[in-house]
Amino acid sequence: MADSAVPPEPESPQLSTVEQWRTFLTSYSADVLRAAESYEWCDVTEDQLAAGWLGFEGASEQQLAAVERRLGMRLPPSYRAFLGASDGWWHLGPFMYEMRTTETVGWLRDTEPTFWKMLHSHGGDEAAFMDRVLLVSAVGDAQYWLLDPGEVSPAGEWTAYTWASWHPGLSMPSASFGQLVIDQRRSFEELSDEHEYTYDPSSRAGGPKAPR
Repeated sequence: MADSAVPPEPESPQLSTVEQWRTFLTSYSADVLRAAESYEWCDVTEDQLAAGWLGFEGASEQQLAAVERRLGMRLPPSYRAFLGASDGWWHLGPFMYEMRTTETVGWLRDTEPTFWKMLHSHGGDEAAFMDRVLLVSAVGDAQYWLLDPGEVSPAGEWTAYTWASWHPGLSMPSASFGQLVIDQRRSFEELSDEHEYTYDPSSRAGGPKAPR
């Protein structure tokens, strides 16, 4: 495990409200859709191209309260606001294809028991970590996104990590779910710099739009 959380870099956008997430995700959708025709991991639909949006309707306050009751604790602010902007998402990182929703997010030990048991068998601090983390990702390239309620900032954010079979152990920590998404977008941009794109999102349906 990494030793401590990494604070957001000064230039990072703030992602603590639904509106901030909608602005960020609309821009990110445009970037991904622009890459869609030449970036092989990015398989998008005609409907997504037309809408300029890779997400869904946002979760209601009732849905958010229900998932918090089910988990037995309040969600960290940036993740909660993300769900309020879009209850689920496609292509949130170069190796992350689908995010869980308010219906499917859950503790790693409950949602992926076989995977949890494999990691838990290592014992020690790693076993304790895997016992408590929240799994927020659904489908990736052998990659999982985890939020740790055992590492909480004064603002209530949970430290975020990724785990992948092709990476030696956990990633370096991100200070929050929001910061993890920002970090993943930077990775996408670094990879996509090598490609040239022909898709112009403004040519379809008046450009990218987030649902209201």
